[in-house]
Amino acid sequence: MAEALLTHGATGRMSDSSDLLFLDVDGVLHPVGADYSFSSRFFSHLPRLEELLREFDSVDVVISSDWRLAESIEQLQRYFCADIRHRIIGATPQIDPNVVVHHRRQLEIQAWLDGNGRSDAEWVALDDWPSSFEPGFARLVLTDPTRAFDQDSFQELRSHFLRFANER
Repeated sequence: MAEALLTHGATGRMSDSSDLLFLDVDGVLHPVGADYSFSSRFFSHLPRLEELLREFDSVDVVISSDWRLAESIEQLQRYFCADIRHRIIGATPQIDPNVVVHHRRQLEIQAWLDGNGRSDAEWVALDDWPSSFEPGFARLVLTDPTRAFDQDSFQELRSHFLRFANER
């Protein structure tokens, strides 16, 4: 059903052997309500995420944030350090915003996985929007939007990445 609702798809470089992180931006890489005119809070938690990605080099990133609607993959990659940029491999497609669906992000992620032949991939979503996923969804690391990607979220995401590594 999600296929009929998609308005566009976005992909990029991809390794079939990589594990995947579906990444939101607002409420994750910086707190919601951050004053974007002052760069000190804008993307303030990105260094913490990049630290974790350096530890687990088998994990590639797919942008699931609404930022994907306003910026290209190339533009989004520029927010990341040079050694991480190439691991931003795509963005989820958008389900038609005029169609009411439950668990929108989860459906968009599944559409990306199916559309890229990655339905069997190990993956986790890092997001602050719980209603966009099934309640209790095991592949979701939920951040508090006012704290963003804090130490608790870091440890929870790291445990997912460790599980990926142990299952290889």
